[in-house]
Amino acid sequence: MEEKIYYFILSGDHEELSLAELKALLEIINPSAEIMECYPMICLVKNVDEVIAEKIIRRAGYIKEAGKLLGIDNPYNPELNYLDRVSELDAKYVKVSIIKSTIEKEIADKYRILLISKTNLNNYHTRSKYVHLVFSSGRAFIGYPLFFLETRNFYRRRPSTRPFFRSIALPIRLSRLLINLARVKEGEVLLDPFAGTGSILIEALMMKIRPIGIEIDWELVRGARENLLHYGFNNWVLILGDSTTIKLSGIDGIATDPPYGRAASTHGLGAEYIYLKFIENSAESLKNKRYLVFMAPYNLSKYIDEILCSNGFIIRGKHYMFVHGGLTRVIYEALLI
Repeated sequence: MEEKIYYFILSGDHEELSLAELKALLEIINPSAEIMECYPMICLVKNVDEVIAEKIIRRAGYIKEAGKLLGIDNPYNPELNYLDRVSELDAKYVKVSIIKSTIEKEIADKYRILLISKTNLNNYHTRSKYVHLVFSSGRAFIGYPLFFLETRNFYRRRPSTRPFFRSIALPIRLSRLLINLARVKEGEVLLDPFAGTGSILIEALMMKIRPIGIEIDWELVRGARENLLHYGFNNWVLILGDSTTIKLSGIDGIATDPPYGRAASTHGLGAEYIYLKFIENSAESLKNKRYLVFMAPYNLSKYIDEILCSNGFIIRGKHYMFVHGGLTRVIYEALLI
């Protein structure tokens, strides 16, 4: 394998969303990159280097790991034709992951023992560099991990630790996902028309994106401002107003979660009206060929599909996220043409 190939391990709880995020980040960071193949929870990508892989992981919400692919093998009939690449590494251990029980544990153990017998590697130890042996779809993927999703940092700044917290606050990983699907680059302008407590604004600033937030509720505006200042940010705009009437221009991307749930205030406006005016205004605010990304309840999806198409959007993706028995969210990726 002369060509350098990198692997990306996706989140198992929202795999389809993880793949959409990976595709969006590759489009943002390196459009020449190409996804070669995808298996359960692992994707192989070419035309990528360490710098690009690191940028992807640092921005990601649902991509767990990135590294160099050393080889692919058949665990039922091993060839081990990648051993010379393993010998060039400073790795000392082997970590084994079996994805979604796609191979028998006995076969995986037998392959791991064989690999150890042919190298200087030992069983996995968490504090040392290691080779990652991933079993997925009946194959063995041998990789050298380089970058990992920083879930510890996410936990430290989770919404409940902020000065101002409400249950409507989006989780960090979901906020990042929406921003990434909107394909906004560093230094560009992101709009959140329903800013709430500022979750999307905070993550945009973490990504070196310039955010604008609009929020109709004064208490939430005050709280979002308090949260933004808590992290020491100053390059943001927060507007007290009604996003169904406020019109902007020159926006590079929109990522938001409109108020449709039981805990979210709609100030007497019906959900259908909110989505209608919000999408109409988004079409005027966005630059051409840029993305509107938002969440909506499943029961409104047919209505929203029609509104998007009538306002010049192409639906590039619809992703379903089950919340509970009474609510399934649809995450829209809509491209303005």
